[in-house]
Amino acid sequence: MADKKTPSEALGESAVRSATDRATDPLFVPHPDSLPERLSGAEALGGDTYSELLESICGTTDDSQPVEQYNGALGVTTAFVGAHQAHACQVQWNANLASIYTNPGTVNGVRWGSGTMIADDILLTCGHLFDQTGGGWERPRVNGTTNIISPQDIARNMHLNFNFQVDPAGNPRAEQSFPILELLEYRLGGLDMAICRIGGNPGAIFGRALVSTTDAASPDMICVIGHPAGQRKRIEAGPTTAIDGNLIRYNDIDTLGGNSGSGIWRASDGRIVGVHTNGGCNAASPAGGGSNFGQRIAAVIAVSPTLQRITRPIVKLKVLDDPIATLKVRDDLKLKVVDDPISTLKFRDDGIPKRKVLDDVKQPGLDKIPGGENKSAGFDDPGRFDPGRVVINPAVLNRALPEGAQARPFILSTPHHSEAWNGTASATPTGQDEAAQVEAALGQLAEHIAAAEAELQQLDNQYRQLLAHYQALVGQGG
Repeated sequence: MADKKTPSEALGESAVRSATDRATDPLFVPHPDSLPERLSGAEALGGDTYSELLESICGTTDDSQPVEQYNGALGVTTAFVGAHQAHACQVQWNANLASIYTNPGTVNGVRWGSGTMIADDILLTCGHLFDQTGGGWERPRVNGTTNIISPQDIARNMHLNFNFQVDPAGNPRAEQSFPILELLEYRLGGLDMAICRIGGNPGAIFGRALVSTTDAASPDMICVIGHPAGQRKRIEAGPTTAIDGNLIRYNDIDTLGGNSGSGIWRASDGRIVGVHTNGGCNAASPAGGGSNFGQRIAAVIAVSPTLQRITRPIVKLKVLDDPIATLKVRDDLKLKVVDDPISTLKFRDDGIPKRKVLDDVKQPGLDKIPGGENKSAGFDDPGRFDPGRVVINPAVLNRALPEGAQARPFILSTPHHSEAWNGTASATPTGQDEAAQVEAALGQLAEHIAAAEAELQQLDNQYRQLLAHYQALVGQGG
């Protein structure tokens, strides 16, 4: 009886394809067996003739250009490409596989895919770069077995190349390489995505891309920056064709195997709106007859704890009340409202020991003590005043009220603060009343936070556009 094959062995056998099959696989760099005869051999992957490999070229010609020789003709500006191309990099297999594995496969030193730095040590790319099969390439086998090494080990046997590109004169730049230390996330939620931790913090050297929290929409102008067919870095651009399920599609952006993992950038704000994964165009089909596509960013964020952490806003919000006794409410998404045993809300002042009339210009009559003088409510008792801690004491407020009337804490004294405090409330609220008061205060602060986030986003976009324009001017002047 034949030995039963392990799942890895079965997958390995199923991955052995004919040269014809390999030539039509747009996921990986071309296997040498799939190249035209005059381009055969691994050295052809480093030449300048890759445009003859038209697996995912949209239309009959390849429009992509080297990033530093880009002429601005594809729909995004030269300043845009100059401001973002350094964050993009190449993923390559290490060249020492034979010294580690008795069966190193056929991938030793192969220039494999693309990716984008989104933090000093975090790379965003696609998942299939770390698959155990695909493209007709043989991955290393675990020593002493026929099992293919795991996706995690595949990642650790790779590195990133930065500056694998030509300068404006067409001369190759010196590459800088950094190791992949860990595969943090891989094909989460069934999406073709991956996130890796990188040694040496290349993002601190070459910059980090900002990740959008919203998808592109048709016909937003987008661009792909990466390494088609394992070549030196190139840029292609065109409009978004459609958002289709978890995919972002584009039928006028040429890509090849090796572009896999490239960031998809939105021209309007310079943020990543997807990860390129697949070729679907064909040289025989005009634009519109097929489309290349990737994973849309909102779908990736939804399954990625790392991206959720990176894209979560950190807000330090200050609400300024008046120039005399400035009230500061500080929030970093961990809001604390402190109570004391007599259920009085405390607000820390800014250290200026000045009394303040707790009035509200929208509803002034509700905050003043009926029949009393317009004093600093609650502060006319010297024993209650503390310059470092302003306390609103219902007992003090109530003593000037008509018999049977109850005062409301200032923050809840008018309808625009809260409806939770009603006429039946007592000077010592129940736990349920307190919860309602705090809930109302939280709601009000949440509105301030949302408004501040929107303003910060707008300012950030304006800053980046102005910076890109400045860099273009400096470059032209030099």
